[in-house]
Amino acid sequence: MSLQPVASSIAQCPLCHRPVRGTVEACPHCGAERHFGPTWRESLTCVAIGLAIGPAAIVLAGAGWRMAALAGAIGVMLGFFVAHSRHAGDRWMPPRG
Repeated sequence: MSLQPVASSIAQCPLCHRPVRGTVEACPHCGAERHFGPTWRESLTCVAIGLAIGPAAIVLAGAGWRMAALAGAIGVMLGFFVAHSRHAGDRWMPPRG
Protein backbone atom coordinates (compact mmCIF):
# COMPACT_ATOMS: atom_id res chain seq x y z
CA MET A 1 0.00 0.00 0.00
CA SER A 2 1.59 3.29 -1.07
CA LEU A 3 0.75 6.60 0.51
CA GLN A 4 -0.58 9.29 -1.78
CA PRO A 5 -0.06 12.99 -1.00
CA VAL A 6 -3.05 14.91 0.23
CA ALA A 7 -4.46 16.91 -2.67
CA SER A 8 -4.56 20.14 -0.63
CA SER A 9 -0.82 19.93 0.08
CA ILE A 10 0.04 20.12 -3.62
CA ALA A 11 -0.14 23.50 -5.34
CA GLN A 12 0.81 24.79 -8.75
CA CYS A 13 3.55 27.34 -9.26
CA PRO A 14 1.86 30.39 -10.81
CA LEU A 15 4.86 31.07 -13.04
CA CYS A 16 5.94 27.69 -14.43
CA HIS A 17 2.69 25.82 -13.65
CA ARG A 18 4.50 22.77 -12.26
CA PRO A 19 3.35 21.04 -9.08
CA VAL A 20 4.98 22.17 -5.85
CA ARG A 21 4.24 21.56 -2.19
CA GLY A 22 1.83 24.08 -0.75
CA THR A 23 4.32 25.06 1.95
CA VAL A 24 7.39 25.82 -0.17
CA GLU A 25 8.86 29.31 -0.16
CA ALA A 26 10.57 28.93 -3.55
CA CYS A 27 9.70 26.86 -6.61
CA PRO A 28 12.36 24.20 -7.13
CA HIS A 29 11.73 24.25 -10.89
CA CYS A 30 11.82 27.92 -11.91
CA GLY A 31 13.14 29.62 -8.75
CA ALA A 32 10.08 31.84 -8.17
CA GLU A 33 9.85 33.00 -4.56
CA ARG A 34 6.79 33.45 -2.37
CA HIS A 35 6.83 36.98 -1.02
CA PHE A 36 4.73 38.40 1.81
CA GLY A 37 3.85 42.09 1.86
CA PRO A 38 5.32 44.89 -0.25
CA THR A 39 8.89 44.95 -1.48
CA TRP A 40 11.18 47.81 -0.47
CA ARG A 41 10.76 49.33 -3.91
CA GLU A 42 6.95 49.25 -3.69
CA SER A 43 7.01 50.79 -0.20
CA LEU A 44 9.43 53.54 -1.22
CA THR A 45 7.45 54.32 -4.37
CA CYS A 46 4.18 54.74 -2.47
CA VAL A 47 5.85 56.82 0.26
CA ALA A 48 7.55 59.05 -2.34
CA ILE A 49 4.27 59.61 -4.18
CA GLY A 50 2.55 60.55 -0.91
CA LEU A 51 5.44 62.86 -0.01
CA ALA A 52 5.21 64.62 -3.39
CA ILE A 53 1.44 64.88 -3.87
CA GLY A 54 0.45 66.04 -0.38
CA PRO A 55 2.62 69.17 -0.20
CA ALA A 56 2.12 69.98 -3.89
CA ALA A 57 -1.65 70.09 -3.44
CA ILE A 58 -1.38 72.29 -0.36
CA VAL A 59 1.07 74.72 -1.99
CA LEU A 60 -1.12 74.97 -5.08
CA ALA A 61 -4.12 75.67 -2.84
CA GLY A 62 -2.15 78.52 -1.27
CA ALA A 63 -2.23 77.27 2.32
CA GLY A 64 1.44 77.93 3.04
CA TRP A 65 4.60 75.98 3.73
CA ARG A 66 3.74 74.87 7.26
CA MET A 67 0.59 73.17 6.03
CA ALA A 68 2.62 71.70 3.16
CA ALA A 69 5.02 70.14 5.67
CA LEU A 70 2.08 68.66 7.56
CA ALA A 71 0.59 67.39 4.30
CA GLY A 72 3.95 65.80 3.47
CA ALA A 73 3.99 63.91 6.75
CA ILE A 74 0.42 62.76 6.22
CA GLY A 75 1.27 61.79 2.63
CA VAL A 76 4.17 59.62 3.84
CA MET A 77 1.91 57.82 6.30
CA LEU A 78 -0.82 57.33 3.70
CA GLY A 79 1.71 56.05 1.17
CA PHE A 80 3.04 53.54 3.67
CA PHE A 81 -0.52 52.42 4.47
CA VAL A 82 -1.43 52.07 0.79
CA ALA A 83 1.68 49.97 0.06
CA HIS A 84 0.98 47.62 2.94
CA SER A 85 -2.74 47.29 2.30
CA ARG A 86 -2.30 46.80 -1.45
CA HIS A 87 0.27 44.02 -1.02
CA ALA A 88 -1.04 42.51 2.21
CA GLY A 89 -1.14 38.89 1.07
CA ASP A 90 1.44 36.52 -0.25
CA ARG A 91 2.36 36.37 -3.93
CA TRP A 92 4.90 34.71 -6.14
CA MET A 93 7.70 36.83 -7.54
CA PRO A 94 9.90 35.82 -10.48
CA PRO A 95 13.49 34.92 -9.65
CA ARG A 96 15.96 37.78 -9.47
CA GLY A 97 18.42 38.21 -12.26
